[in-house]
Amino acid sequence: MRTTRDVVLVSTPSKYNNQIEIAGGKVLWLDTSYQPLHHVSISGKVEAVPGLLSPRHYGHGKSTMDLEVGDKVYFNYLTIDPENLMPYGDEEFYRVDYFNVFCYIRGGILNMTNSWVFVEPMDNEKGAEYGDSKLIIPEAYRNEPNYKVGKLRHIGKPLRGAPTLDAKPGDYVIYEKDSDFANEIEGEVFYTMKQDNLLAIVPQKCLEKIE
Repeated sequence: MRTTRDVVLVSTPSKYNNQIEIAGGKVLWLDTSYQPLHHVSISGKVEAVPGLLSPRHYGHGKSTMDLEVGDKVYFNYLTIDPENLMPYGDEEFYRVDYFNVFCYIRGGILNMTNSWVFVEPMDNEKGAEYGDSKLIIPEAYRNEPNYKVGKLRHIGKPLRGAPTLDAKPGDYVIYEKDSDFANEIEGEVFYTMKQDNLLAIVPQKCLEKIE
């Protein structure tokens, strides 16, 4: 099955994140009928992909189709919504615009799509430990209302025609405030943003040895 107009079809085993695992392997079940939008799932399995991406695509024709049927994907909030439901026989699929897919997991490896990146949040006031070093946030950014600092965890290829950033997982980066939004990906909470929201890499001289 193929889709058109840059649409990916996904299925999901659960529409809501309604379980919390606690000590001893026990599981608590949440009542998602209260504020259900706070618990909606952001992951699913790819069931169909478009043959080609159109020039009118959100990426202005600069994205590449990386997904395959069977991939696990994470996508934009509220994809699993009745407005996106597309029944197919006895099955329920949900449509998601390809540009709103953050990443896919294949063979146990997480791969970013569409120029998205994942950044680990950190406390701008306290800095962060980095192995046997401590990140000292430059004063110019510590109290700057327009910028934040985090640890780059996952980055993929840029959009076609965009420059490849000289940044790699593990680097501390400065990014635009309010460009980030939190998502839980494979059990970890990451800030999700685009590569063009990254402004700079924190230089090594800002890493001081911990006494």
